[in-house]
Amino acid sequence: MTDSIETKKDDQVIGTIANKRNPHEVVEIIYLRNENAFCTSGIRSLLNMKEILIPVYMVANDFQLVGAIISAILERISVAKEAGISFEYAHRFEVVDRVYTLSESGDFMKLEWE
Repeated sequence: MTDSIETKKDDQVIGTIANKRNPHEVVEIIYLRNENAFCTSGIRSLLNMKEILIPVYMVANDFQLVGAIISAILERISVAKEAGISFEYAHRFEVVDRVYTLSESGDFMKLEWE
């Protein structure tokens, strides 16, 4: 992977997430067949942060929850940008009694649960 997401013929957009406060900020969720994972596309270009890589098992388990987590992260990045303060991905956080982690994985931040 390069610094930008390059979609291939086999990769497909499965959904989009729009920022509630700034509806023009839209992030796509793309299935990367060669990675057997999903990733965001738009966080880097809109907010200059790494895209998020999401393993297939997480999306298969609860698509709506994963979308809500990505949406909340996008909102926090956007708020920080608007306020002119730096943003760093939380390396560990809890949602609905489950602990999640974000760790560096090449050009991505990989979302997983503990």
